Amino acid sequence: MMLKELCKISLEEQIKEIDTKITDLQDRKRQLVVAKEREELRRFVEAAEKNGLTPAELAMQLLERRA
Repeated sequence: MMLKELCKISLEEQIKEIDTKITDLQDRKRQLVVAKEREELRRFVEAAEKNGLTPAELAMQLLERRA
């Protein structure tokens, strides 16, 4: 926004606009994090399958490592 445009908008309106942008960006970030986690999981399962493990065997090995 140009300085003249900012002066025409009240401070409260500017704050509200910024809060809306922040909320939108936080939502987008959450979506991207979920997409990244899904992609990492998909790659992990693919790698396990290439090494001859079924998803169930992979899950068992992961559970054993936690114990």
